[in-house]
Amino acid sequence: MQQRITINLNTDSKTTDKTTILEYCRSHGIAGIETPCGGKGTCGKCKVTVAKPYYKDVLACQTKICDGMEIIVGRKESTGTKEDSMVVLTNGENVSEKFNEHVNRNVEDTLAACDIGTTTVVCYLIDKETGQIISTRSGANPQRSFGADVLSRIDAAARADDNDKANGGLQMMQTQIVSLLNCFISEMLTECGRTKVSRFSVAGNTVMCHLLMGISPEKLGKAPFMPDEYFGRVFNPLDIGLENCQAMIIFPAVSGFVGGDITAGMMETVNCNELTLYLDIGTNGEMALGKGDRYVCCATAAGPAFEGAQIELGMPASKGAVDKVWLEGRRIKYSVIGNDRPVGLCGSGLIDALAVLLKAGIIDENGTILSGQELPILFRAYVFEVEAEETAQSTESSLAVHIAPGVYITQEDIRKLQLAKGAIAAGIEVLFKEYGCMPCNIDVLTFAGGFGNYIDKASAAAIGLFPQELLDKAKEVGNAAGNGAVSAALSQEAWERALEISGNMRYIELASYPHFNEMYVEHMNF
Repeated sequence: MQQRITINLNTDSKTTDKTTILEYCRSHGIAGIETPCGGKGTCGKCKVTVAKPYYKDVLACQTKICDGMEIIVGRKESTGTKEDSMVVLTNGENVSEKFNEHVNRNVEDTLAACDIGTTTVVCYLIDKETGQIISTRSGANPQRSFGADVLSRIDAAARADDNDKANGGLQMMQTQIVSLLNCFISEMLTECGRTKVSRFSVAGNTVMCHLLMGISPEKLGKAPFMPDEYFGRVFNPLDIGLENCQAMIIFPAVSGFVGGDITAGMMETVNCNELTLYLDIGTNGEMALGKGDRYVCCATAAGPAFEGAQIELGMPASKGAVDKVWLEGRRIKYSVIGNDRPVGLCGSGLIDALAVLLKAGIIDENGTILSGQELPILFRAYVFEVEAEETAQSTESSLAVHIAPGVYITQEDIRKLQLAKGAIAAGIEVLFKEYGCMPCNIDVLTFAGGFGNYIDKASAAAIGLFPQELLDKAKEVGNAAGNGAVSAALSQEAWERALEISGNMRYIELASYPHFNEMYVEHMNF
């Protein structure tokens, strides 16, 4: 949604002429600015329009404000995203269909659950008597203005304003998420004619839960990456300013980078009798392997490349994003979300594009874009040289490949995607080694999360994201963390199962794992 803001330095105590547009928007709770790099000026994606004193687009993190400046932030129109489409759960019940059946219940009959993702936040209102979800809300995590990944937010949380503690990074990010949850809960209660929630269940990665509770995640940014809080207990919502809730439970974390979202998702989806490889590939790459009372897990520093961040024409899965790419004869074909003009590539489109470039012989096994006589004659027209000002800073070739009109993937983009997929594939290899099994022993490969729900599994296997022999065992489970949060809100037994899983899980720190770097480099190739 587009907003027009006018700055008045004379009446605004939070602002000086040394404040950047990004800092101003953060301190005033204005959402809609994407900063995957955390405001370092390297990603170029925090552009806003300055209407006055000059009408042009600028980088919000690099542009100082001035008195009377008018800023236009956000999209011209609200567009649905793939992340939004995953929020209808439990038997596919539709909110509008159930609304009239569930009004005027008392507080003991109303529950809530939430999945706080690094990118997206989803909330559910639940009727305790029927177990049905009667209202949902979802939206972008407002903390994205501090960076697309958890490491950027850890860094931001460590920076404090000595003159104004309330505007330190940690306090601002806590205020942002609590305000969003208060808004979602209030809207859902009003919609369904209710007044208060008796039990609020929260799933999220360890950093997101620290930020929610106002606990510094600074220790998670340096070895040995030990969190101050593992959660897995009841909290008082009033302690953080969360309204209309009597009690709040937060799913237990296993480590600094395998959090309650993984515990919740596994509790909901893993069959104790089947050896399961559980993958949650989103802004962070988290995975677990096991069955019964024995599990191993790890987290990979994959970065946010698979969600479009740090990719030159990468974008979220929203209107205008190329979401599927395939070969049809000698042509590269594509589809666009909303059947609109293509403007960029989302994560599923990026993985497809890599698989297509590999299959067509446009890139070699090292991920290098070929040129001249090395390039198959049928696809030579797709490869071109990007002008210097159009490409990200790189010491590599400036070659790029057309995917759709105005949309291309650069050599530097491919390298970033190789780093991400190499980290995930190497993490999977470590889990196999530590559990003492091989890919052929796996019963189920589970893809959780919004991203995992939409990627083409054949494309993912083709680029080596996971072993090819697991392709037939792969299945999507959607927003498993959100489903798990709903189950724990409804059932004490489900909550205790989550606690049991976290207690039976052994975390492996990849940063110190013997020969991990060699595995990582090996898995970067195709």
